[in-house]
Amino acid sequence: MKKILILTLSFSLFVSCTSDFAEINTNPVDKIKATPEELLPLAIMKGFDGSFEYYYDYYRRIMPWTQTLVPSTGNSPQFMADGSNMNQRKDIFYGDHGALLTDIIYKIDHMPAEDQKKYVNIKSIATILKVYYAWYVTDVNGSIAYTEAFQARYGGTQTPKYETQEQLYDVFDKQLNDVYTAIQSADQSVQVDPGDKDLFFKGDISKWKRVANSLRLKIASRLMKRNPAKLTAIAVQVLSRDEINGTAQSFMLRTKRLTEHGNFNPVGMSAAKPMVDFMNESKDPRISIFFQQNDYSQENIDKLVAAGKMKKATESQRYVGGFVSPNMVSADMSRYYTSAKRLLNGVNYDTISRLQYRIWRPENISKGIIGTGNAIFPILTYADYSLLKAELAARNLIPGNVKDLYEQGIRASIETYNYIAKEALVDDYKTAYDTDILAYLNQPQIKFDPSLALEQIIIQEYLNYFKQPNEVWALIKRTGLPNVSTALKLENPFSESGVLLIMPRRIVLPTPSKDNLNYQNQKEALDQMKQDPEFGASESDIKGRIWWDKK
Repeated sequence: MKKILILTLSFSLFVSCTSDFAEINTNPVDKIKATPEELLPLAIMKGFDGSFEYYYDYYRRIMPWTQTLVPSTGNSPQFMADGSNMNQRKDIFYGDHGALLTDIIYKIDHMPAEDQKKYVNIKSIATILKVYYAWYVTDVNGSIAYTEAFQARYGGTQTPKYETQEQLYDVFDKQLNDVYTAIQSADQSVQVDPGDKDLFFKGDISKWKRVANSLRLKIASRLMKRNPAKLTAIAVQVLSRDEINGTAQSFMLRTKRLTEHGNFNPVGMSAAKPMVDFMNESKDPRISIFFQQNDYSQENIDKLVAAGKMKKATESQRYVGGFVSPNMVSADMSRYYTSAKRLLNGVNYDTISRLQYRIWRPENISKGIIGTGNAIFPILTYADYSLLKAELAARNLIPGNVKDLYEQGIRASIETYNYIAKEALVDDYKTAYDTDILAYLNQPQIKFDPSLALEQIIIQEYLNYFKQPNEVWALIKRTGLPNVSTALKLENPFSESGVLLIMPRRIVLPTPSKDNLNYQNQKEALDQMKQDPEFGASESDIKGRIWWDKK
């Protein structure tokens, strides 16, 4: 296995990467005889190679629903009703990812007591990852099998019971709390060091301890509408301990070649008008990292004028988003600010900006060159955590200086996206320096206003989560913001016939099959979920709600 590289960046963001993930995939270790540390990189990779999740769940479902992109041809009249081919995350977790993490924990738990003491750190890492991904699965599925899952391979039950989402939140919090305590109590002088096999932090367990603690608050934030008292109680303990407190501790994976698969490719996806309009107005320095400039450079305008394709004009706005509503797509020239696409010598010149493809798939071709950069998978960054704390403080659910946390989160987000663009070798993006960040923080729409604090913070969470589509979706479900009345104005999308389209709130849940060995537990779990009056008409109703997503 080639050496895994660790980079400490100028702005102190700390993440890690294997120089060739393909090597691990083509030369797998013997999973039966492998040590826990040898299984660790395999388990980590299996959580991030789900290309179909990007192809379907993100680019064609969640991102159009949350108005963070539009297809280049515009949204179809049925785009808010189509939840097909979703839920790739469940297949990933109940496939190799969850199984390998469970294998690591099982192997350690069945070692002699003296050896177990040496593997506290590695078991803790595997537990954190397993909790995170199980939470990610339940987030849109509700009740799932967790505590009894993956046991059949060791002679355990083949019919694991399902736990409700309310029960799971207690289980996750306890496991993360136990991990924090275990790391703190462990004899670090005897611990097996995973080194480069820890693809996140190269075995720096102090960072994993901060992640375990901070992830508790992140998960608990979903309890805001169901059990705010429990959220506050968890927060009190979390805030008294070691937290993620700088970009150096951001929980992100840096990888090369993992996104080579064509399903990661976002070609054909463009910017959405609500986000671009707000970013233009507020002079957001992240705009060149999120989106490509459109085709109307002065050089191209001059070509089109010379060919009689347009009237003489000076350079127009280079970042333009497409309308979200399907009825605007079909309206005469309504999607375009300079009247329409123009064809010249086989090239279509379009006013709408495309996504900045390489932050999603660094291998994409740009200016005729195949990309060789690195992909960054953010999970829980310092920016995420700071903005979440700002929001909770603004709601008086936790103590804290709201203004400082808000500005701290914005600064961390801009610095992190600078890094993402640099690693992905994005063309034509502008690095934001301290002067640019200060200028942004003083823009009228951005400058902290106590009377608008909650709206300002949530808009920044929305922007910051651009690379985490599920979190954008969850944010809108959890807070109802941004919306059609906020400074960043989302659209009320209408079909071609003028029907208002409503954002889906979950995936299509599977109907239990009697041929399935675990049919009875699956059916009982689904029947229990259906008792919630907000569940929806059936398991196929993607406008229905999961337990945490209370009205």
